[in-house]
Amino acid sequence: MGMGNDDPRAKTAGSGNQQMMQMKNGSKVQSSGAVSKNLKENEVWVRKWVDYSSKYGLGYYLSNDATGVFFNDSTKIVLDPNNYHFDYVERRTVDRQDFGYQYTLDQYPKELQKKVTLLQHFRSYLEGSEKPKAEKQTVAPKSKDTRLTDVVYVKKWMRTRHAIMFRLSNKVVQVNFQDHTEIMLSSETKVVTYVNKRGERNTYPLNTAMESSNLEMVKRLKYTKDILTHMLNQNANHAVGRPAGAPGSANSVNFPGAAPISGPEGVPAGNGTTGQSAQS
Repeated sequence: MGMGNDDPRAKTAGSGNQQMMQMKNGSKVQSSGAVSKNLKENEVWVRKWVDYSSKYGLGYYLSNDATGVFFNDSTKIVLDPNNYHFDYVERRTVDRQDFGYQYTLDQYPKELQKKVTLLQHFRSYLEGSEKPKAEKQTVAPKSKDTRLTDVVYVKKWMRTRHAIMFRLSNKVVQVNFQDHTEIMLSSETKVVTYVNKRGERNTYPLNTAMESSNLEMVKRLKYTKDILTHMLNQNANHAVGRPAGAPGSANSVNFPGAAPISGPEGVPAGNGTTGQSAQS
């Protein structure tokens, strides 16, 4: 994410009473621990998420320990692992390009007060969703002076009856299916990574993956490509009046000139808010 030289920086400390957000029982955290070994060492993917788009948006926790929120108005916010710096991302209406501002938790515009408060609650909720493990070592907090150089965030996401898909700013597409299988496409490494129901991982060259003898992977890869195509159509045609990049359901949105999307054979339908990935 590039920061323009003329981008304003926060000059006003946030103030006002914080509004507490309580996650309802229906908004369950999902986690994804499946595919990191087959990605570049510095590649980032979504590890956990909670869909609270009925009111606020999608909260997520990345493999680089950053926490983000994709708000229902299509703005994004990402908190650095140092829990001090954060980036706020908007989309320009003229060229529809994302641009961002850098702030700290003690210095940001007053109009971001509610979103910063929600970010902090999403972070606490996601961090508290994992059961403590006896063998897990305590990690020392990161210094405020140390922050990520490459900010990664969810640019777009979509939930269907069969899966949830994330498009990240680092050109990774991640799909977690209801049957606990998982697929990731990386434009940087040109690799498809597939995790089956038993948690077994396999990688395939992106340009030949559709020719693989692994029919289960091929079904899900085809489904992923279909969803991507519809997502791009939605973005181009501003389907059903949603802001560009806003979340939607591929099973309920009428895409111009497109047929309904069928789920992969053998993958059950669901509400997209329950279950865990193959290696959680």
